[in-house]
Amino acid sequence: MKIATTCFFILFYTIVQSQEIKDTLFFSNGTIVIGKIKRIKLGVVTFDPDDANDITVQLRKLRSITATWRIFRIETTDEHVYFGKLISTAEKNAVLIETSSGSFSLNMDKISMVYPFDKSIWQRFSGNVGVGFNYTKSSDFGRLNMDAALNYAAKDVELGINLSGIYTLTDSSFTRDREDVNIKANYYFSKNWFATAFLAYQRNLELGLERRYQEGLGIGNKFITTKSVYSWGRVGFVFNQERSTENVSSGTLVETYGQFELNLFRFEKPKINFVLTQTVYYGLTQAGRIRTDGDINIAWEAFKNFNITIEIYNTFDSKPPTAGSEKFDYGTVFGISYVFY
Repeated sequence: MKIATTCFFILFYTIVQSQEIKDTLFFSNGTIVIGKIKRIKLGVVTFDPDDANDITVQLRKLRSITATWRIFRIETTDEHVYFGKLISTAEKNAVLIETSSGSFSLNMDKISMVYPFDKSIWQRFSGNVGVGFNYTKSSDFGRLNMDAALNYAAKDVELGINLSGIYTLTDSSFTRDREDVNIKANYYFSKNWFATAFLAYQRNLELGLERRYQEGLGIGNKFITTKSVYSWGRVGFVFNQERSTENVSSGTLVETYGQFELNLFRFEKPKINFVLTQTVYYGLTQAGRIRTDGDINIAWEAFKNFNITIEIYNTFDSKPPTAGSEKFDYGTVFGISYVFY
């Protein structure tokens, strides 16, 4: 009898524990879905239900959420950051945020981003990889392109690496026409202000640039964080080492820079993501030299985790490394990308 009683309590405790570690979505129509929250970003919950594939749900369709078995980083549209658990409440379209300093109710319309902040660092990675074809000013050939990104977010730190390349293929040659690699690190010393550092590599044969190495430092601000708009900017100094296509090296060149990025999201079908990035450099070592790098990227979700993308990029250099080279380069890139998080 004692053995049977012990087994019963062990089984009961196991069942209770297994239920406690489940996250729960409470829909406004009364539906309840149990599983695991992967992230909430700009008004959309990515959720892994029990015994089903991942789903995405708009926050406006939920009455509340419960997620109590781990700690989350919660960013709001009024630029606050909290670390705590999510507890359902009777208030419609709201959730109770439980932190180490107390609890408070938060309307889910105020949530900008939520992701797990637990021992597993893999929960904090996101990114994409894509391939496609394009047309550019510098060539009448069809060309291949590739791009990829990997991002990591922790309590006060953001890390990211982005790379892209455009290559010309013919029956007899392979040309690396344009390449970009950027590694950045942001450290948040307040809610929206961050110190930033980055390393970069660039190649652009149209502008007579065989390669450019960059090391940059600066300060930035995340000044818009709503459910459908996300924007930041940064300024600082950058150090360049260039080599032209004529094999002439520049030494170290110093520039000031300003960079701006705007993200617009549409979560109702068709789901569209619009990103505008523009960077302006002003030469200090080469007085009067002005450079710009920018692109517009539009991604349309064709089906789950796969986007059809269109990118329009532009590059300008008032004093290109190779004399007589073009000062302005632009192109249009079409492709398909896989998004993971």
